[in-house]
Amino acid sequence: MLLDPVTLAGRISGEAGLQLSSEGGADEDRHQWIALRPAEHDPAHTFEIRISILWRRLKIEFLPGKFARPLLAEMAKADEDGRAAFSSIVRDLALRGASFEWQVDGVSIPFDAPDIWGRDWSRMRLQLNRGNLELGIDEGRSDFEIVSEWTQRFVAAIVALLPLEAVQTESNELPLGFPEGAAAPMLVNRYERDRRNRAAALAIHGTRCKACGVDFGERYGPIAAGVIDIHHTIPLSRLGEDYVIDPFNDLVPLCPNCHRVAHRTDPPLKVEAITAIMQQRFGAPPNAAG
Repeated sequence: MLLDPVTLAGRISGEAGLQLSSEGGADEDRHQWIALRPAEHDPAHTFEIRISILWRRLKIEFLPGKFARPLLAEMAKADEDGRAAFSSIVRDLALRGASFEWQVDGVSIPFDAPDIWGRDWSRMRLQLNRGNLELGIDEGRSDFEIVSEWTQRFVAAIVALLPLEAVQTESNELPLGFPEGAAAPMLVNRYERDRRNRAAALAIHGTRCKACGVDFGERYGPIAAGVIDIHHTIPLSRLGEDYVIDPFNDLVPLCPNCHRVAHRTDPPLKVEAITAIMQQRFGAPPNAAG
């Protein structure tokens, strides 16, 4: 069954914090492809993310536009938070069995190469390959869920390196993606509401609550897909100004109920403690998966 590019773009836009447009088609071998691009921007100056849905395999590519060199120069200057989020996502992709090829100016480099940053990139290529997927199979998870899950992870890695734009809110100028009217301390602004960290946390950990197992998309349908809070395993009050968040270890998705319970104590309850409470009361977390 062919996937709807518009529906996929909507799902990824919501979870990555980046509004995307889409188009789709089929190659000469009748394999479907879907292209995602930043909405309301000239693709020649930005980029395309092309998803090729092959036989039991996905190929996802980052393709800069013809005149995207200024954007690449900004990505090369990504701050420590962005670089940490990028590395966390790519490390998680490798753990999940994907191969990830990164080339800068025609040279293949490891994703954690420290000397690549700050240089003047004229060309960049990113490609993810993941085989042995249950695509085109009637039973099990749908093709849409499989493709959107892997695409979300890849897009989050790209978002981690993009320059954040500033927009005027009721309280101050904050990076794009911050809630309107946000009036929180600087540490909260920098860490908790950074769209890159949220996108990276969702890409790595998914949208299911780590304490109780609830997934709002499963419970309420598409209208609630991706609804989840992001909780810091290290309290924000203990983070120094120069602390660099590692979304793999420092962030975890919690439903609003479990998130509030976590903050009933100081320091907050650990996720394992919340799960243990529910196991004592119910025998198992009421929404535990599988």
